[in-house]
Amino acid sequence: MLKPATQQIINCLKLFNIDLDEQPNLTDLYGDLHNDSRLVSENDIFCAVIGHAQDGRKYIDKAIKQGAKLVIAECESSAEHGELELENGVYIVKFYQLNQHLFLLAKAYYQAPQNNMTMVGITGTNGKTTTSQLLAQMLNACNKPCAVIGTNGAGALNDLQPIENTTPGACELHQLLYRFNTKPVSESTSSTQLNETPFSYVAMEVSSHALAQNRVQADLFDIAIFTNLTRDHLDYHGSMASYGEAKKQIFTGDNSQVAVINIDDQQGKQWLENWTDFCSKKVTVKESINQTAWVYSRRITAEALVNYPYFVIAKNINHHGQGVSFVLVTHLGEVKITSPLLGDFNIDNLLAAISVLLIQGFPLDNIPNLVAKVTAIAGRMEATSATGFATAVVDYAHTPDALEKALQACRQHCQGQLYVVFGCGGDRDKGKRPLMAKAAEQYADVIVVTNDNPRTENEQSIADDIVAGFVTGFVAGFVEPKAKKISIVLDRKQAVLQTLNIAKAGDIVLLAGKGHEDYVVMPKYNAKGEVVGTEKLSYNERLVVRDFYQQQASAATPFNSETIHEAKV
Repeated sequence: MLKPATQQIINCLKLFNIDLDEQPNLTDLYGDLHNDSRLVSENDIFCAVIGHAQDGRKYIDKAIKQGAKLVIAECESSAEHGELELENGVYIVKFYQLNQHLFLLAKAYYQAPQNNMTMVGITGTNGKTTTSQLLAQMLNACNKPCAVIGTNGAGALNDLQPIENTTPGACELHQLLYRFNTKPVSESTSSTQLNETPFSYVAMEVSSHALAQNRVQADLFDIAIFTNLTRDHLDYHGSMASYGEAKKQIFTGDNSQVAVINIDDQQGKQWLENWTDFCSKKVTVKESINQTAWVYSRRITAEALVNYPYFVIAKNINHHGQGVSFVLVTHLGEVKITSPLLGDFNIDNLLAAISVLLIQGFPLDNIPNLVAKVTAIAGRMEATSATGFATAVVDYAHTPDALEKALQACRQHCQGQLYVVFGCGGDRDKGKRPLMAKAAEQYADVIVVTNDNPRTENEQSIADDIVAGFVTGFVAGFVEPKAKKISIVLDRKQAVLQTLNIAKAGDIVLLAGKGHEDYVVMPKYNAKGEVVGTEKLSYNERLVVRDFYQQQASAATPFNSETIHEAKV
């Protein structure tokens, strides 16, 4: 895999007032920057940062044994900044506040690859993955290669590689951007090492954690999208106000970046009402230039947006068997749109992606054709069915708002009963568990509570927290109370298969929470039965669904793959 010349770290450190008197001999070496010692290989540079959960300095010996040729170690005193030590033949450079400056150091080392691509950052509780991938699909269709970075992986849409976090840390992020931006240097270069055509765009999901921890900076993005803010991650942020402030950090506040904001969202609306004040605080010059903001909506009319010169609106929305149709109204004119995607929230996602295309100068008249060609994202309202059976919809919804919207979308297309199978993650915000129950109870006819990455928590305890949010009460098994059918089946695969077997043609079964994931995180026990950590077990809900329909179809008739289909619900 292509790596930069290790020697250039010498000049990069000079940017931070570190001038090495005894320069390490790094000539003719090529390596990556890593702040995770497990990823270090021969000729790499290890950045030992003092992190939120780990002190990287504890792993310096391990990194050296794995081949690190230089270590940059965070120190706690500014007086130590730039000091040099030698350990096992490897130089250790002390760097004050390395964790805070790691992004800029990585940017310098990888020669700022982001400057050669249009960077689109997308933040918000829900919609990040779908918006990024819809944008990439449409840009690719225009021969503008677009990479994505996010929950489903990083790279080209047809070749996404797994990554540990939705938003990678500074080192991993710049490695990705460096390779996205690299042209082939010879015919012998492997296509797995370099892109045949460098990407001209990157659509990147930006988590609140990454923004709060300064893993990314606002000026990375040419265009910054805010989708929405609903309850999530309060175990980390503590309050909705703190959560919102973290999301807001994606905006630069000046004219180096264009903002795209969902004005239907209460948080987005509040920011826009105080946009001038926000921009003036972000920019230090006396005569600040406000950041340009585009707004999108499916609830507000163009007449109500007189204070916003740039707008993208959906009106006359019509849900139907093939998806949804609406009139796209913008400051540039209007066109009719037909999309195969399900749900109002996917209209929101489309409006955000369309905004980027218009900002980049793509003709409005081209938009309908581009939208008509988009396909559903893996594990995002992904519908499957077979003749004579209910339709299963696999979705990643794992917040109260996302579950509510997914159920609303299914209800718009459901001819029979609407089932939902869902759980809540362990070691995460417990306050959202009864809220998930309320959303399920309000919109579903039949509810099955199961697990969803319990981690170190007891599965039954999580289910009990969810059940506490139901109003109609609970009985074990599929016994019908006065108003609802509610049950607990902790084994997720059993819950899915049991529900699919009960549901009938015309019904819809929403399987919420796992989406694209191919694992479940369970408690790990020692010999005494004590929880000692977690273990990741293989579980792919999309395959469980597909296998179910294949078995049902083959039992009724000789199996034919065409019997199974992506349903238009």
